[in-house]
Amino acid sequence: MYHTVVIGGGCLGAATAISLQRKLNEIGRGEKVCLLDKAVLCAAESSRHSGIVRSANADPDASVMASISSNMWKNLEKHWGKNMEIDPFGAIWIAKKNSDGENPAWNDLSERMKKIDLIFEEISPESAVEKCGDTLIIDKDESYYYEPDAFQLDPSILRSVLYDAIDENGVELFEKTEVDAIITDGNKIISCTTNNGKFDAKNFVNATGAWSAQLFSKIGLKIPVTIEPVSVVNWMESPRQIKYEYPIIADYTNLCYFRSWRGNKMHAHQPRKRSVYEIAKNFLNDLCAVNGGEYLNEPMNQSLAYNQIKNYEDISKKRFSNIDKTVYASGYRSFFDITPDLRFILGKDSKINNLFHNLGSGQAMKYSPVLGESVAEEIIGEKKISKMFDYSKFNIDRFGEDYMQKFWNLVNGEENTLHRQGKNTL
Repeated sequence: MYHTVVIGGGCLGAATAISLQRKLNEIGRGEKVCLLDKAVLCAAESSRHSGIVRSANADPDASVMASISSNMWKNLEKHWGKNMEIDPFGAIWIAKKNSDGENPAWNDLSERMKKIDLIFEEISPESAVEKCGDTLIIDKDESYYYEPDAFQLDPSILRSVLYDAIDENGVELFEKTEVDAIITDGNKIISCTTNNGKFDAKNFVNATGAWSAQLFSKIGLKIPVTIEPVSVVNWMESPRQIKYEYPIIADYTNLCYFRSWRGNKMHAHQPRKRSVYEIAKNFLNDLCAVNGGEYLNEPMNQSLAYNQIKNYEDISKKRFSNIDKTVYASGYRSFFDITPDLRFILGKDSKINNLFHNLGSGQAMKYSPVLGESVAEEIIGEKKISKMFDYSKFNIDRFGEDYMQKFWNLVNGEENTLHRQGKNTL
């Protein structure tokens, strides 16, 4: 019998398994953690991540968590036993000023970042050009902020590090192992059956992301996670115009992120949609009938149509003067995991006593060390890193009948209030 079976081998599941096994090794119990994945490690969304790690965030807890996670990435050997190569090029944030020529929301954010020892400072448009090169298009009606401690990860390098850390810490990894059924006894899971046999454990972790609703509905759990597709484009660039050390650009004027990619490419993708209307469109009429994980690896979803590529070209031309002479290199569809409130689902389940969740709501790679460590702490009965932010706000309990009734009324209500955003109360 295993101490814990982690179901789902994306970056969140792998991080949880590594942190938990490391803790068990330290206390000398001799117990083992098992990690199951239906395909291979990081085969789904984790392999298509942009790898942007930044701390400035409108949500105070998210900023603290991102700051902790950034420090963990930079000192990964301390936490996982293996180092991770990062690209420490910083980030530039861009947004429109208001009618008074000010940006009070971002000024407030800058002040709040100072309180947790993070730099998020306003810079001049000329300074932004100096950091990015003269192909960057600037506008006097925009604000520019610089976050020097932001950095980039390469998903392919992370995948190798995860394999090494799994071996280093003694996690038992079973790939191409799909869970067929989850067997319960009262309010506990006692085992799961797979194409590779039965796995018994004291604890289970759900890190299956977009597969969660489909898998756990079999034991009567409603887990509100679905996926939001996003297009990604890579442009072939000249190192004489855009160097590899190019900062991340979070362009909130044109709603697009840009980052340099190895091999002299520029990588572009759009952020998550944040209105209740747009979120709800990704869910169907029943909580468990969502666009599940099976959608990710459908061959038809691996490439982009011409109009999607052209859309990015049009967006990129608004920010860079040389895009009309830039060569399209590759494009694909990626996905964000989303919940109705765009927050992670973390910690013990409200109905099954030995089930814990570590589910993404976008940005999983950015947060994976802190989320893996926090869930591992809860399983083992510690509270160190997780006490540094409001861990309880991410519990699945928040999606009670009341909350979900309101959410679904936005889709199915008599007045279809999705068309009247000002009226919703979520």
